[in-house]
Amino acid sequence: MKKTINFIFVTLFFLLHSPFAHSIIKNSVIISVGNLPITQLDLVKEMRLISILTNNKIDNSNKEQIKAIAVQALIKRKVKEIEVNKFNIHEYNKRDLENLISNAYQNIGTDENGLKNIMRKNNLNFNDLKKKFEVDLKWNTLIFQLYKNRIVLNMSEVEEKINSTVENIQEKRRYLLSEIEIEQKKEDEKIILDEIYKSISDEGFEKTAKKFSISDSSEYGGNIGWIEEKNLSGKIFQSIKDLKTDAVSKPIYLENTIVIIKKVGEKVFEKDIEKIKNRIVVQEKNKKLQMFSKSHFSNLEKIIQVNFL
Repeated sequence: MKKTINFIFVTLFFLLHSPFAHSIIKNSVIISVGNLPITQLDLVKEMRLISILTNNKIDNSNKEQIKAIAVQALIKRKVKEIEVNKFNIHEYNKRDLENLISNAYQNIGTDENGLKNIMRKNNLNFNDLKKKFEVDLKWNTLIFQLYKNRIVLNMSEVEEKINSTVENIQEKRRYLLSEIEIEQKKEDEKIILDEIYKSISDEGFEKTAKKFSISDSSEYGGNIGWIEEKNLSGKIFQSIKDLKTDAVSKPIYLENTIVIIKKVGEKVFEKDIEKIKNRIVVQEKNKKLQMFSKSHFSNLEKIIQVNFL
């Protein structure tokens, strides 16, 4: 299977770039993988697909390299197809397919419609991409079914990874805040601040913000939304960290302004130990499944005959 591909198609470069290519390609079989054929058209389409997904235009300098990659990809897919069909595997995780498609178009800086348009211009059907992904996903289903009962984890190593991960994750604290911002003025500053605090007491923070604040947030009654602790300045954090909900801070003197903050709410996102543990266990199981996948495929390579015609 891993022999170098020595055959050369005289018209291949023209066929890859011609808008009429599919109508003039002789769809002859060039490789057989077990009982499954790979045609000249399959190779041209695979090369175009690789070119699109890698954002790498085919030219004389890379044509042979892309051709070799395409041939090996096609052979590998056919080997997987044979085994998937043998075990009558039809199911796979549909969400995984969505993720693979999403990653494909994001990697080349477009959206799904953009990818479809690019493929259409290259005489490719979007289903060609889906079928490519589906083979891999069905293969994953097969490997899981065959080897799920043979997965053995070293739980002491897993626990070590969990503990290390937990230690490096800090709790996140967020505050829902409102503000009143005024200019610093040496004269009448105390009178203005007294007036603001009296207004807060009599009319509420929201109306006072609309009346006195020079900040853009005054339009929304001073509301500045949820802010993570790490995004607060040291002065503001020190002034609000010990405030109770709905309490108002003392005046906070910034560079040119004075700010009064109301703590409307507070949330602490604690370390979810169970979620972290489950994620690490899944990751370790997937590593084991990858090992089984490589081993299973390697065994198939030895028994499935590949012929270059």
